[in-house]
Amino acid sequence: MTTVDKITFNDINGKEITLGDARGKTLVVVNTASECGFTDQYKELQELSNKYSQGELTIVAIPSNDFGNQEPGSNEAIKDFCESKYGITFPIMSKNRVVGDNKHPFYTWVEAEHGTDKLPAWNFHKYIIDRRDGKLLHSIPSKISPTSQEFINYIDASLKL
Repeated sequence: MTTVDKITFNDINGKEITLGDARGKTLVVVNTASECGFTDQYKELQELSNKYSQGELTIVAIPSNDFGNQEPGSNEAIKDFCESKYGITFPIMSKNRVVGDNKHPFYTWVEAEHGTDKLPAWNFHKYIIDRRDGKLLHSIPSKISPTSQEFINYIDASLKL
């Protein structure tokens, strides 16, 4: 089983980010969209980011227009929306595909290592990645809130590993 350590994204400003840079921290990767019924989860993700120290948890948002065309804007528009409406301070990547033939390598990794059923079925699907070895701990559907007790329990358990 491989890890996410060598997988890279370009952030919303065009800077290359390697997921392995988060080693030692629990990593939450979530595909997002600005015009979705779950968009208020941005607020909850920011609350989660505020709750845990930067040394414990890294959240990475992956905007995508793959579901219902709910992320039609440019990277600049996405950045402005996230910062002005939700005060997002965690890393936001450039817009990417999360399903289909041209999906980002992170999602290719999810599918190859864990199966097609672990790919996002909608916006705000969340993944929790182990801080020690970069392996997938949990694949969490959109309907599970980032501030729900279930999600917090997953984060807390990952920090004890």
